[in-house]
Amino acid sequence: LVIFVTNAYATTAVIVNKTNPVSDISYNELKQILEAKNQYWDNREKITLIFKPVASNETRTLIDKVYKIKYEDFDKYWFWKIYKNEIMEFPKILNSSGTINILVSEMSGAIAFIGVNDVSKRGNIKILKINGKMPDEDGYPFK
Repeated sequence: LVIFVTNAYATTAVIVNKTNPVSDISYNELKQILEAKNQYWDNREKITLIFKPVASNETRTLIDKVYKIKYEDFDKYWFWKIYKNEIMEFPKILNSSGTINILVSEMSGAIAFIGVNDVSKRGNIKILKINGKMPDEDGYPFK
């Protein structure tokens, strides 16, 4: 018996500033960034993580697929990183996809996670390929 569950939410896109030299990132490299094990791009620019709130589908997708923790432990995860001096500041949490698009457009080191349908067609942003796959391709990890 095979049961297909339709997800009413869009695929999560990984967006960065267009000036970022990265266009394709491996899932493992992205995981290192998401876990704050890598906090700098190859050009030595500081990475700024931008998430939607924990209640959002985009952030829950990342928690399920990357962090593998309970949703209610997401804040504790970052508090613990600060406590252990592994990071100097919390990721930015923003409600609005529009605001996230603007911030990524203005911050060359930013990386954010929003619904693929919410990615601005204007502005200074691009969608990263993950393992050579765009969000609309089979094998993309955040569907």
